[in-house]
Amino acid sequence: MLAALVITGLGGLVPAFAAQSKPCSYRDLMPAYQKFSMETAALAPEQRAAAFVKDFAAQYPDYYAPKVFGSEAKLQASAARFFDPKRSAQVFSDFPPLTPERIAAMGRVVGPQFAEQQQRFIHTFADFSCATEVEFAPSLLKFDGHPVEFDGKSHLLFGVDVIAAVHEPADMPAFFDHELFHLYQRQVIAAQAPQGEEDPAWWTMWVEGLATYVSQRMNPGLDAQQVLWSPKNMVARMRLEQVRAAKLMLLDIDKTGSDADRWFLAGKTVE
Repeated sequence: MLAALVITGLGGLVPAFAAQSKPCSYRDLMPAYQKFSMETAALAPEQRAAAFVKDFAAQYPDYYAPKVFGSEAKLQASAARFFDPKRSAQVFSDFPPLTPERIAAMGRVVGPQFAEQQQRFIHTFADFSCATEVEFAPSLLKFDGHPVEFDGKSHLLFGVDVIAAVHEPADMPAFFDHELFHLYQRQVIAAQAPQGEEDPAWWTMWVEGLATYVSQRMNPGLDAQQVLWSPKNMVARMRLEQVRAAKLMLLDIDKTGSDADRWFLAGKTVE
């Protein structure tokens, strides 16, 4: 069913059951973060991290939720790494250094870019109806886009810091198409998705693979590496290690938790 809808939508036709679309609204936390960032710029990383947890993150529990960031201690540890230039530089070492100025610049444009791209997405998937809470904030180097459900609500969290680190202007439309398609997948599939607490690797592989395929079809001027983003040598490396990677994936195909997630999370490796 979903594959047929994808092909229909990408062919420029409206699905037969299309209803009036409903775009996502969004909440932009970046102005408040920039105020916090400027006020605490002189603090040491550990002090700044403690202030971040107490004075900033506590105000936005729908973004800095335990479901996403873990306990308060884990949140503070992530913040300490984020605010330490030497440690944060190691996370995306194959990209230019992530500076406060780059984060601020992305924070000024990312919300309007999302709104513009969402309108383009709706032209392709005219029955898209968003029931998701969308927010933009620093993810403390954890993710660029993260669809997640908790407290009975659907959330799409954008990490402006990681977006600034790994994305170029040319690939931003494909990035937003990828994340919006995840919401559309959930809308169409609904109860047919696995219902456990954690998704098995085979499901995440299918979900991420289809979203990547759609994002490239909607942006045909981009090559595979541009829609896969990070690491920058992913496509070249996979040409050499495809068979080995497939064998390793088959070992994890029905697993959940960290054994499954390591295939799809930034900063994780499979050896």
